[in-house]
This record gives sequence, C-alpha cells and structure tokens, in this order.
Amino acid sequence: MKNTVKLGVISLLASFFLAGCVATSGVSGDVIAHKTVSTKAMHDIIKTAAQNDGWRMTEFRGNAMIAEKDGIVTTVTYQAGAITIKPENSRLKDTIEDALNH
Repeated sequence: MKNTVKLGVISLLASFFLAGCVATSGVSGDVIAHKTVSTKAMHDIIKTAAQNDGWRMTEFRGNAMIAEKDGIVTTVTYQAGAITIKPENSRLKDTIEDALNH
C-alpha cells in the first residue's frame, strides 16, 4: 500500500513538472499593452503602421497577421488591449508602439 501511494505521488509530481517544462518552452515574443483601443482599431493601426514601414502584412486568422520584410517573418497577434509579436522584432514593435501613441 505504501509503495502504491509513493508511486502515485511521484507520478503526479512528475506530471506537473513535465507540464511546466512544456508550457514554458515556447518562442518568446514582444508584448505591447494598450488599454484604450478596440480589436478592430488595433487591427487597422497595426496593418497601416507596418505597411507604411515597408512590412508586407498578410491576414492569418481573425486576430493575427503575418509580417514580412527583408527575409524576416513574424506573427502579430492582437486583441483589445494587447499585441504579441512572435518571434520578437524590435523594429516592428517600435513601429506599432509609435502608431498607438500618436
């Protein structure tokens, strides 16, 4: 009985440990927070700003676009109040932040 309990506890802890490792091993990205912009406005601002800076923007899903420029490809995911750029791209991030702040 003791061995069964020990085995159960070890299995449970191993599962939590492995789940934590998998959850944190994704590609990091830049996150831009902006509270006062709707999702539709966010889409329009991102697309216009990026295109004005020379990025080719392709609609990907309802809340994402793929940005391409000079062989660099990154995904921009947005929702009301937040934008995520994966993988990180400081130039695209700066372009979008400038557009949001003006």
